[in-house]
This record gives sequence, C-alpha cells and structure tokens, in this order.
Amino acid sequence: MAVEQSRVPLGSPRRNSPLLVVSTIGMAVRAASTAKVARGRTALITADGPSERIVAILREQGADIATFACAEEAIDDTGQPSFSAIVLWIDETVSAPARLVQPLTRCFAQTPVVVICAGIERWGTRAILAAGAAGIVLYEHLDSALGPCLQAVRAGQTCVPRGHWRQIDPPALSSREKQILGLVVMGYMNGQIAEQLFLAESTVKSHLSSAFGKLGVRSRNEAVSLILDPERGWGMGILALGGEPVGSTPPVAQ
Repeated sequence: MAVEQSRVPLGSPRRNSPLLVVSTIGMAVRAASTAKVARGRTALITADGPSERIVAILREQGADIATFACAEEAIDDTGQPSFSAIVLWIDETVSAPARLVQPLTRCFAQTPVVVICAGIERWGTRAILAAGAAGIVLYEHLDSALGPCLQAVRAGQTCVPRGHWRQIDPPALSSREKQILGLVVMGYMNGQIAEQLFLAESTVKSHLSSAFGKLGVRSRNEAVSLILDPERGWGMGILALGGEPVGSTPPVAQ
C-alpha cells in the first residue's frame, strides 16, 4: 500500500526545534490502536539510567509512573492496567539497541515506545524504529523534548530528533549502486568491479561515493559491516547480484 508522508516540526516552526514529527497515513492502524489505550500509567525502564530526572519530567506532565529495572519486569507486569506509553533508557554503549526494544513492542503492540539515549548513530535510529519504537529523544534535549514526544506518539505519530529524519526510511540506492555494493561485499576491488560491469574505474568510484553518503558510512569496511549486520535493518537487496551467490570468489587481480 502506498504511504504518504509529511514531515513537520512539532509546535511552532522554529528552526532550532530538536524534534521532528512524522505523520504517516500508513500508521493509521497504530494511531487507532493507540487511541484505545487510556491515558493511564507510563512505564519507565531505566536500569542504570538517569531515572530521577526522567521521573521528574514525567511527573510535571502529570503521569502516573511505574518504574522497572528491565524490560522483562515490565512484561511480567502485564496483569496490571495497560500502559499509555513506555519510556526506555538505552545506554550509548549498547551495540544492538533493537534487541532491547523488540520484546516490548511485541508484548505491548498497542503501546508506543519512546527510547531515550545519550547519543545515537544514524544506523541506530533506523534499527530502533525498525524494531517498532515510535519515538527517540536525545538526553541533551530531555527537558524540552520528552513531553512533546510522548504527546506525539500517543497520537500515533513517529517522533525523532530533527537531525535523524533521513533515517526514518531506508536510503534510496540506485540499482547500479546496489550492484556495486554487492560486489564490494563479495570482496571485489574497484578495478575488478569496473572490469566485471564494463565501467570506467572512475565511474565505480563515483557510484561508491554516492552510496557511502546515502548509507552514512565513510569506507568500504564500514559499508560492508552495515550491510551484513542484521541489527541495522538494511535489507535493500544488496546481497544478491543477478542470482550470483554472495560467497562467489572474486577474480584475482592481475
């Protein structure tokens, strides 16, 4: 089904607004299910995070807060009244944030999950959203962004830091960029790729430069790591090239 999107800043159109709200027609189901959840308890899962500061902000919003040390504790609490939202602190040292989000989004399918973190790489934004989270708030914007973010996700919208809006959707790689990246993953060097595809080596370099920019990487190694890591959510059809297995041996450079 075709999805229409409009990206608008939350509140007044100030350039320095730290949040970007994405309203999507394709999210109608989530919006409808979210509306069914009464504005009741807010679950806060912090472990070793800054719980006192987050609790203070939530109380200013008039929230009834239930705190948990981990996702498992919140899941075990399912016999209690439903949560209106779940706030999850993720430490920036966590290498696979989606693994912390997925159990919550699977168990609480009708409840929006907002992730708070001290910092996040661009691939992390995509991984967290792909795991089902509805919002992301950076710790440095906590005071000004948490309340509006919760308001937005309860209304069925996706809310992310303004600088991360490009990660909401997978990058639109061209067929040639995917083809060349597939050969990079298979171990081909630029000259070998040029020979394989009957292109000038300068053309290969140009396509790689464009693809790296879209992926948010700076090198071949970073690109390969990104493509092969299932946690980062980049399917993109890169790992197959005209039916040729990824494990095929590249030609030996002369």
